[in-house]
Amino acid sequence: MSQRLGRVRLLLVCLAVSLALGLAAAIPNTASAKVKIVVASHYGQGQKEYLLPYFEEYMKLHPDVEITYQEITFADYLQTVMTSRVAGKAPDIYHLYSLWGVQMVGNGALDRPPASIQKMVRQSFVPSSVEAVTMNGQIWGIPTEIDNYMLVYNKRLLKEAGFNGPPRTWDELLKIAKACTKRNAEGKIVQAGFALERGWDSAVVHPWMALLYAQGGSLFSKDFSRATFNGPQGVKALEQEVALFKEGATDPTVSVWDFPTGTIAMTIMAPWYKSTLQKAMKDRFTDVGVAPIPAGPAGNKSVQYTFYWAVDSKSKVKKEAWAFLQWLNEQHPGQSSPMGNFLTKLGAIPSGKNDIAAHKAELGDAFMEPFVNALKYSVPEPNVVQGQEIKTSLMNHILEAFYQKVTPKQALDAAAKEINAILAENY
Repeated sequence: MSQRLGRVRLLLVCLAVSLALGLAAAIPNTASAKVKIVVASHYGQGQKEYLLPYFEEYMKLHPDVEITYQEITFADYLQTVMTSRVAGKAPDIYHLYSLWGVQMVGNGALDRPPASIQKMVRQSFVPSSVEAVTMNGQIWGIPTEIDNYMLVYNKRLLKEAGFNGPPRTWDELLKIAKACTKRNAEGKIVQAGFALERGWDSAVVHPWMALLYAQGGSLFSKDFSRATFNGPQGVKALEQEVALFKEGATDPTVSVWDFPTGTIAMTIMAPWYKSTLQKAMKDRFTDVGVAPIPAGPAGNKSVQYTFYWAVDSKSKVKKEAWAFLQWLNEQHPGQSSPMGNFLTKLGAIPSGKNDIAAHKAELGDAFMEPFVNALKYSVPEPNVVQGQEIKTSLMNHILEAFYQKVTPKQALDAAAKEINAILAENY
C-alpha cells in the first residue's frame, strides 16, 4: 500500500513539474523578447536632446522594442559605419548624408525600403529630397532635413559702414566686405568683411558651387564621365572668392565660427546655423540678416544637400526598423511628424510637405523664410560615385587658390585632373 502511494506521489510530482515547465514556456520572457534596434546618427550635444524623446515615446508605445542611439561624429561617420559593417557590428538604422548614398548602395550596405515606405516618400516629400535618396531609379531611404545656402550678414556692421541692405551682386559684396574690414596697428584683421571657411569640405566647396551655378556652369557632364567645373564659369566663381583675399576683406585666420562674436560682416551658411547663432548671440541675434547669394548671369542659385534614414541590409530587425522609421516620419494633413518637430527645433528645413506646412511659423521667420524660398532655385548636390573623395579633392585645390599658392584656373585644372581619374574608374 505504501509503495503504491509512493508511486502515485511521484507521478503527481512529475505531472506538476511538467505543467510548471509548460506554463513557463507559454509565458513570454519580456526581457529576452525585446526587439533591439541600434540607430546611428551624427546628431550630438545640443541636437540629440530634441530627438531622443521621440525614441522614448516610441518605446512606450511599443514595450517590446528597445532603441539604442549611437552617436558618430560627422567627420568620421562614413568610415566608421563602413568599418563596423566589416566587423559585423553595423547599426540597424543609419542617418546618412546624401553624398554617401551611392557608395553605400554600391557596397550593398542598404536595404531596399518596403513598397509602403517608397510610396510614402514619393507622395509626401519635396521632389528634390526624393531625388537625393534615389539612385538608379530606386528609393533607398526616407528624406529628413534639407539644407541649402544663403548669405548671412550682420545688419549692424553693414549699417555702421554706410550700407542699408545686403549686396545683390558680387561686386557690391566685395565693396561692402572691404568697407566693413578693420585691422589693428599690427595689420591683423579684427573685424572681417567676409568669412570663407577652410578645412571643412562643405563650407569650402558648397559656396563655390553656388557661384558656379550662378555663372551658368556645371560640375560634371550629364553622364558623369568628366569634370566640367574648370571651365570659364567655375574659374570666374573661384576668382570672385579669391578677390576677397586679394583685396584684404578676409584672410585664412578668419573663421565662420567667429560670426557670433559680431566681428564678421558676411558669410555663406546653411539654415541649421540658426540654432548656433541664437544660443551664442542671444539678444544680438536680431543683428542677423539673411539674403540670397548675389546673382550671376544665370540668376540666383544655391546648393542643396539632404540627409535621410536608411536600414542596413544585414540587419536582423529590418521589419521593426522600417516600422519605427515610418512612425517617426509619417505625416498627416495639418500635422507634423515627430521628425518634422525635431528638425524645426534645430532650425533645419524638413523635407516632408506636411511638415513644412505645419511649421509655417518657425519656417516663416526672418531667418528661415529666405532659405525656404530659395529651395525653388537650389541645385541638389549630385549623387556621384566616390562623391566624398571628389568633394575632398575639390576642397584641397580650392584652398590652394584661397591661399594664393596657385591661380583659380590652375587650382581647378588640377582638381579636374584628379577627379577625371576617379570618374574614369566608375563611368
